[in-house]
Order: sequence, then structure tokens, then C-alpha cells
Amino acid sequence: MPQSLFAGLELPEVPLDEARERWISELQFLRALRRAEFEEIPAGEAAGRVTSQSVTAQISSPHYYAAAIDGLALRARDTVGAAPGSPRAFRLGRDGTFVDTGSALPEDFDAVVPIHEIRLASTEVVEVDRPSTPWRNVRPAGEDLADREVILPRDYRIGPLEVGAMLAGGVLTVQVYRRPRVAILAVGSSLVPPSVPPGVGEMIDSNSPILTGLVHWAGGEPCPLGVVAERIEVVEEALHRAARHHDMVLVVAGPSHRTPLLATLFERLGELVVHGVAIKPGHSVALGAIERKPVLGLPFYPVSVFLTFELFARPVIEAMLGQRPREPVVDEAVLADGLCSPAGVEEFLRVKLGIVDGRRVAVPISRGAALLMSLVRADGMVHVPAKVCSLEVGASVAVRRLDPVRRIDGNILLLGTHDACYDLLRTHLLHVNPDLHLFSANTGSEAGIERLRRGLCHLAAAHIFDSQTGEYNIPYLREKAADLPVVLVNLFQRFLGLVVAQGNPKGISSLRDLARPDICMVNRQAGSGTRCLLDHHLAKQGLDPASLRGYDRETHTHISAAATVSSGAADVGLAIPAAAKALRLDFIPCLPERLDLAIPKKFFNSYSQQALLGVIRSRDFQECAGRLLEGYDFSLAGTVLWETP
Repeated sequence: MPQSLFAGLELPEVPLDEARERWISELQFLRALRRAEFEEIPAGEAAGRVTSQSVTAQISSPHYYAAAIDGLALRARDTVGAAPGSPRAFRLGRDGTFVDTGSALPEDFDAVVPIHEIRLASTEVVEVDRPSTPWRNVRPAGEDLADREVILPRDYRIGPLEVGAMLAGGVLTVQVYRRPRVAILAVGSSLVPPSVPPGVGEMIDSNSPILTGLVHWAGGEPCPLGVVAERIEVVEEALHRAARHHDMVLVVAGPSHRTPLLATLFERLGELVVHGVAIKPGHSVALGAIERKPVLGLPFYPVSVFLTFELFARPVIEAMLGQRPREPVVDEAVLADGLCSPAGVEEFLRVKLGIVDGRRVAVPISRGAALLMSLVRADGMVHVPAKVCSLEVGASVAVRRLDPVRRIDGNILLLGTHDACYDLLRTHLLHVNPDLHLFSANTGSEAGIERLRRGLCHLAAAHIFDSQTGEYNIPYLREKAADLPVVLVNLFQRFLGLVVAQGNPKGISSLRDLARPDICMVNRQAGSGTRCLLDHHLAKQGLDPASLRGYDRETHTHISAAATVSSGAADVGLAIPAAAKALRLDFIPCLPERLDLAIPKKFFNSYSQQALLGVIRSRDFQECAGRLLEGYDFSLAGTVLWETP
């Protein structure tokens, strides 16, 4: 089907709760949520499965009276009257016998005296100087499990401990629901499997492996069917075949026609229940049924794939297994950066968590649906309701944890200016201290210092140039953050420069060329150290920012500035050499600058900060960074330059 048929298609904005209710109701009507058939499997292999009937013990555990400790088995009545200075004597073999922990209690004996309470009178006689009660240190038969006692009820998800309990109760096989077979289909003529090196214009299908893992975690049996070409007749046949032979179908839309193609086919082959839900990301999700089987059309980008699976597919798989939807683990946190959210849309914002001065802080991460690494780096998601259009810095938010087991107390939150060396620093820190993880977010230098003042990060990176003194950061801290006792530590010195297309086709050589009418630039955001430094040098050369084409066009990172030039949307941008090198652009050095870390004095001697400083000062890090990052000078790295008096 030609792509033009889908051009300009406006999707409805069905509220999330309504979309889920409509889809589940339709699936219930179609009996598509009926329980899977059961199967009998070895009990030792049942972890993660769900019982289809109750499980009862076949034997008691223990199934005999057993000694609970090492000691002397005897008759409790024979110890009556025993006391220090007046012990009772026992002849071994006739009156008592030694037993080990777990040994069967000899017949007619009903107590075990611990070894430390026994005194050897001879090789055949022992003495006990305190009385024992009946069944002392004895495990009666059935103490843990009684024969025919119910071990697990029906519809119970079996864990490793439950496996042990079943085996202890003599249960060798267990009846469980068959895992729902979930077909996973990727659409896209330009997609290749991970094992095939992609050519120009081709993309690796990473969505299918993601869904395979998610289906397995939800309790289903993933059935990856590979990639099909983005042609309507091919996708139609693949969908029909998948629905006939599986309990559920997950199909990821192709990058060209996207979910409108899937919605058309859902309607042609079965039923289309919802197409377009008021969520972000994942707005274009399609929900339907084919062959009375649930079919979910997921948007192309990986973050949308993950979110729509969690919201719509996981509850269906759990329902097929007789399980109630799992409630997410939610933590309260304060937001380290403000944000706006579209009106009428429920947004799920990815965040990194950290503990700052005893308070849980959430730092927003990049919001693009295509940014898979934003999910990898995230600790959780903030659900922004449809009626909320903005959240302020410091707002209290509920964070849905992505992995409740993952620790966050070792996360070091670094806000401020962006730099490529943070990735190297993070890697070296993790190698030396596996319990510490450095997370950086680009807010700009001034905003980073402000977040530090408000207790929303552990340290701030700044390169704020003062045109009056020619100094970095110290004048700003004295004036704007006098109430924040900090230690200022150098991280590096570097050269900023003009990033231009390969071969420098417009012959740009200096800042003065930015004033040429044929030159269009891209700038950094207001308040960033790079922007302040540029403004200073423009003023020194008598250049009016208002006369520069593109001066008001802002990007937030060096790499995004370089990407804008690489795309041809601008002729020149200000960035670091590494950004130019990454995108195969030419670099013209022109502006030296220094980047420092501002660390609150109350955190400076903490374990995490000293570990971080230890890595910064290490020869290993400095030599590696100097080798990989062109135009950087780490000779002062880790040096304390100034601290609040």
C-alpha cells in the first residue's frame, strides 16, 4: 500500500484507562483471555510457572521423628531429678544412644540432650545433670509439612522456595498452565537481524529481542517469527498465520507505514478495538483481535515498544495465567528539573534516581521514543497525568521503578554542563568501585549550580566565564552561590571550536565569519558556559549577536550542535573536537576554556566523592582520557582550585 495513503492521518486520542477497558472487555467477550491449557512438568523445573490446581504433599516432612541437634537420645522420664552435683547416669546402648542432626530417633526414646550437657563417666556410661522434657530437641513427623497438606493453591506463581517445598513433600510432578505462546513479528523492509551487519539505510531489529525477554519475564513463551517486508500482502499473510498458531501476537510496526498499516489489517482480518491512545510515548498503538486472539500493534521505536507492552500486553499474558496484574513498585522523589507535558496526554517520563542528603531525587532523562539507552540508564518512570501540563523543579513525583532490586544509593548525580569525558569517568569509576555509578545530565552550568544550591544533585559541572576578571566559575560562585559552601575542583581544560562540514566548503576560519550573510550558525542554550564564553568573545570582536543568522537557534549538547551541522541545517556550530570527530566534521579551534566540579563541603569527604576524585586524579584515567579525547588537558585534574571561605 503506498505510503501516501497514510499521510496526514490523524489518530484519535483515547484516554489510557478507557483504551485498556475497551480492549480487555472485547477480549473477554471473544473469550480470548481464557486460561491456557494445563500440562504436567517435573516439580524441579517449575520455577516461574503457575499452578493449574492445588498441590498437596505426598509425604510428611520430616516423615519420621528426627533429632534436631547432635546429642544423646534418651527417655525424658529417666532424667527426672538430675541436677548439678546429683547427675543421672545412662549406659550407652541400653539407656541412651548418640545421634546426629537429622537422624531418626530410636524407638522408645523421646528427647535429645545436647553434646555440651553430657559428661563422659566411662567408655560405656555418660552423665546428665539437668532434666529434659519430652520431645526436647526432636522434630516430630510432619513438623514442616503433613501428608496431604496443601503446599500451594491453584493460580500460584511458583518460585525457587516453593520448588524446594514441593520436593520436600514428595511432589515429583506438578500441573501448571501452559505458557501462552506469544508470536513476535517485526515489520520493515530495511530491518536486519542482529546477526547481520547493517548496510547503509538498514537498521538492526532490536525490538524483537526486547519483546522476547519481556514476554519471558511476564510468564509467556516467546515465539520470534523474524522480520517481514513492509508490504501489505506480506504483513497480512504473516499476521494471519501467526494468529492461527499462537495465543497472542505482538507486531512491531515498520518505519514507513507504521501502525496505520497494522490497524488496517487488524480490521480486515479480525477486529480493530483501539488505534491511538493518549499516552507518550506509544501514542499510535493499535489494539485488536484476529482469530479471537489478542493482537497488539506496537509503534516502531523501542521506548514505545517497552511502554506499550507493559501497559497492554503484560496484563493480558498474566490474565491467561490466572494472575492479577502486578502492581508496580513506586518511590516518592523530588524532581531535579522542570518539564512541560502535552495537554490531554499521559506521559511516562524516564528518570534516574539518587539519594542526596537523605532525600530521593529524580533526574529526567532524554524523552525521545527512539532513545533505547534512556531506558537502559533509567531507574524508573514518572507518570504525568493528562491534566498536568508542567512540573516544576523540586516537585514531588511518584516514580514507577523499572527494576525494584537495583540499588540507587550508589548513584552519583552530576548536573551542569555536558562533556564527552563523563562516559570515560563513569567507566573507570565503575571498574574501581562497582557499587558507584556516575550519572550526568545536561542542564547548563548555571542551572547545575542552582540545582546544587537546592540539594538536587551531588555535584555540578561548570565552565562559567567571567568577562570582567577573565576567570572561570569562582566569580559566579562568589556572587550567585555565596550561601553554598563548596570546594571547586578542576576536571580539565580544553579547546572549543567551530564545527563545519568536511572540507570546510564555506571557508570559515574564525568567529568573525559568523557575521557573514551566507553563514547560518547553531548556538548552545542560554545560561550554558559555552554560550557565555561565545558572547564574551563576540563582544571583544565587536560582533552583534542580533546580526548573526541562527544565533537564537539552540541545542543542549556538543554532539547535537555537531549533528545539526552534519545534517546541513546549519553551516557552523560551537562544540568540542570529540563531537566533530564523531560525526566526521572539520574542527577549527578558537576558544580555550576550563571545566570545574563544584562539590558541597558537606559531601566532599564522603566515600562516593572521594572515590570519584580518586579516579579523576589517577594516572590510568588521565592517560586514557588524554589519549581518546583530542584537545583536552588533564594536567590539573583533581586539583582543588578554590573553596568557600
